[in-house]
Amino acid sequence: MAVALLASLLLALLLLVPSPLSAGGDAHPGYPSGEGTCTVDSDAGGGGFWLRERGPAGRIIDITHAYVPDLPAFAPGAVAGPVVRLKHSMAEGSEYNLSELRMECHTGTHVDAPGHINQDNFAAGLDVDTLDLDVLNASLCSIAGCLLLAFLPASCELVAMSLPPPLMATLLLAVTTASCVLAAGDDGGIAAHPAYADAAGTCGPASAAPAAGARRLEEYDGERIVDITHAYRPELPGVGPDGLGPVVFQTMSMANGSFCNLSELRMVVHAGTHIDTPGHMIQEHFEAGLDADKLDLVVLNGPALLVDVPRNTNITAEAMEFLKIPKGVRRVLFRTLNTDRKLMWKKAGDLSYVGFTEDGAQWLVDNTDIKLVGVDYLSVAAFDHLISAHVVFFKNPDIIPVEGLKLDDVPAGIYNLHCLPLRLVGAEGSPVRCILIK
Repeated sequence: MAVALLASLLLALLLLVPSPLSAGGDAHPGYPSGEGTCTVDSDAGGGGFWLRERGPAGRIIDITHAYVPDLPAFAPGAVAGPVVRLKHSMAEGSEYNLSELRMECHTGTHVDAPGHINQDNFAAGLDVDTLDLDVLNASLCSIAGCLLLAFLPASCELVAMSLPPPLMATLLLAVTTASCVLAAGDDGGIAAHPAYADAAGTCGPASAAPAAGARRLEEYDGERIVDITHAYRPELPGVGPDGLGPVVFQTMSMANGSFCNLSELRMVVHAGTHIDTPGHMIQEHFEAGLDADKLDLVVLNGPALLVDVPRNTNITAEAMEFLKIPKGVRRVLFRTLNTDRKLMWKKAGDLSYVGFTEDGAQWLVDNTDIKLVGVDYLSVAAFDHLISAHVVFFKNPDIIPVEGLKLDDVPAGIYNLHCLPLRLVGAEGSPVRCILIK
């Protein structure tokens, strides 16, 4: 009762305090639908963007080139060519649109790892997965605010932002604590998977020894930065029992006499940690060009709440109401039984994963201000609601699902979330690098 009263008092006070959580527009500001749209300056010639700013007063500036076929290649007069191919098309009768990505890793805006030119470093395994996020994400803070420069592989942004008000953090922490206390009861809702009934009534990840070779909690800069992205490895889960399979193919090798090492990336865009766009399940949005290049960085970057879903339920309307997520919260990461079962660490796809049901998705749309929905398996929607729950989220193109997050051992609470998808023109999804900054 005391916690609830405190939360109510803080919520009342919060209405008087400006918050960055209230900022931003929908997921696709290029298609105005009301308040929160941004101004985009295009050149007078071909419609390319000179300066692409997102959010109020240009808080975020995108300094990444979109991946288009006419990007320059490293040869006189050469271009990159197409990097995205539509593998499954709703226009041709499929239930969804699904694109495949294929490009050299040094195309467009990219990073070099030490093994690019030095074979000893390459042989030592100094690849892009070992790059230091402390170096790539430096903060320059002053009394007036904090300028955050986030540079992640293949996608970059400049962010000028204020730290979230302590009042908001206190409120969300109080409500999260209250939800976890309530979730310890025995009437925790409809069971998602009765075979895992021993997890009923819990709120929070079960402790377990890490799998061999797995890096559960990856922290940088004195634990200030937490990487919540799964490494792209052949053993990532995919459709069927054999996993994702290889995604990186070496096309030039110093060991074979080349002057450099050069790799090519080949994968479907909905593998590993990734985002969906509305065109994934709704053909009208796909035809309107609502692709990965037009996702709103204001939605993808800002204060976020990591919550634990009671472990005996899909994310139903009842579960959503049970979590008591306050109005004004725009980004929520939902940790579920999927993390406890280590499903993202098993290469065989598992259709018994926890996800949103149709009524859970509708409850979120109708009763919250959430625009970024983060989940810990390959789909935001439970398998039995695979199409219907996606359609609810995508009916109005203002919600971004972020799927396949690595939330192992990350404490529930408040973070600054930074998710940067590739600027894949024409793609209905994209790999994404997501980090939390404490």
